[in-house]
Amino acid sequence: MFRRACRRFIGACLRPLTASPSQWRWLRLYPSAVPNETLLRHWAESEWPDYQLWIEHNTIVTQTQWFERHRQATAPNAAISIVTPVRDTPAEILRQCILSVRMQTSPYWEWILVDDASRRPETKAVLASPLCRDPRIRIFSAASPLGISGATNLGIAQARGEFIVFLDHDDRLAWDAVQSVAEVLDTDPGVDIIYSDRDMLSPGNKRFMHLMKPDWSPETLLSGNYIFHLMAYRRRLVQQVGGLRSAYDGSQDYDLILRCMEYTDRIRHIPRVLYHWRQHGASVALNDESKAYAFDAGRRALQDALQRRGITAKVIERHDLWRGHYQVRLPLPSQKSIQRILLPPEKIPGGYRNAVMAMVDSSGRSPYLLIRRATVVPVKPETEQKLVSWLALEGVGIVTGKTVDAADRLVYAGAVLTAAGRILRPYRGFPVTEPGYMAVTAIERNLSAPDPYCVAIRREVWNQLEGLDPDFQGPYALLDFALRALARGWRIVFVPSAVFRGEKLSDVTFTESERRKFLARWGQWLRKGDPAYNPNLSQSSEYYELAVSSVSGQG
Repeated sequence: MFRRACRRFIGACLRPLTASPSQWRWLRLYPSAVPNETLLRHWAESEWPDYQLWIEHNTIVTQTQWFERHRQATAPNAAISIVTPVRDTPAEILRQCILSVRMQTSPYWEWILVDDASRRPETKAVLASPLCRDPRIRIFSAASPLGISGATNLGIAQARGEFIVFLDHDDRLAWDAVQSVAEVLDTDPGVDIIYSDRDMLSPGNKRFMHLMKPDWSPETLLSGNYIFHLMAYRRRLVQQVGGLRSAYDGSQDYDLILRCMEYTDRIRHIPRVLYHWRQHGASVALNDESKAYAFDAGRRALQDALQRRGITAKVIERHDLWRGHYQVRLPLPSQKSIQRILLPPEKIPGGYRNAVMAMVDSSGRSPYLLIRRATVVPVKPETEQKLVSWLALEGVGIVTGKTVDAADRLVYAGAVLTAAGRILRPYRGFPVTEPGYMAVTAIERNLSAPDPYCVAIRREVWNQLEGLDPDFQGPYALLDFALRALARGWRIVFVPSAVFRGEKLSDVTFTESERRKFLARWGQWLRKGDPAYNPNLSQSSEYYELAVSSVSGQG
């Protein structure tokens, strides 16, 4: 009787609900749906032993942990609406989706379900079942199919929250997904877009294929939609850009973020697995050919974005990687636009910094500087121009290429700066064909640590920072320069299509004395974590392995 009375009372309070968070505080009184221990354990199962260990240490797997997070939940500064289009979802999959929302540790949400003219009776039966009898859940039905963009737009129009969280009808939220988004909104009320890490659900309902993503990386997004799931947008921003577009169905989420990033850079990453993307026969997650049109839509969305931004470039879909990866081919600058600084192959008298500074023509008019060791040679005549072409993008100040040895093994394919100031070179020594975790060795992407012996710099940035700091004489001088550039708002891009050959695995050394000096200057930045990496990944492995010993109490 008490629970029924509470539901009626909260339902009455919700009817006039607006986006004002003060009205949402009543939701604290609504009786919680609590997962039992069996469900918590079942939904924590993984196909991968290392990931299973990580889940046990970092996520909610017991009722005690669930209740602890529940006690921490407070009404957010911005009301949150979840929007889900539904179309002929298998009953059990839809039930799991519903439970993942009903059993959130935070009660402060509303959920808009849009039935996009489902034909399967089992789908309609679930939507009409007691599972959906919750005053926070509102169901709207389309008379005829609107498609995923049309149905989502209908849900957005009906939402009363200031923020929209997108959830597909066959996926699951982590137990504290809403609460985690709310906590970001409380600490950073000016944020416009939030995304999180995610994993996948196998046909056997087990978790695997985690994606521990970097922080906001605009150029990485030009290689494919690395941020999708979980996504939360300020509703006003989505409406400002015109909502989702049906012409890009299948990649409508990619098209949306490409348009929204043209209006805001207030984008936050939550380094926690808050979304579980399901594999099944009709999903792209299991069979990328099941919706091949989606990848063409993604290519078109990216091509259109470049055109809107006035960037002359051609977008092609990558066929050497799994589908959904793209390559942006930019116009090549003239050879005359590049001043080359060729460092001697042997140990440099006076050190790296002095050699570079002595060779830079401070009065030169060429807009780009290219620093490389003389033994690091481009594999094609246009390689240097291909590298430098990315400096034409607004905000990109430094670019670095891929280096391989004579046996076509990776020497440099991006690098990671650890909290201790050490450099990890992912997949060093692997064949050049190894794409790595999230294709890190193969796609154009943002990073923080360029290769000191294969790097190009805008002269504008060089002059702004007054070159390399004399406090560093070895290659840490270039890494210090890179972090100073990042601090000024410039971005750094790894360009793997610009391949150089000749370096040996042992040729790039960073001395311990300079590391300590680098750590003293940049320790606070390093302790926050390399934004091009992820705190859930190892600080010692060069293979993007999980940091399985970390404990963060995730959901």
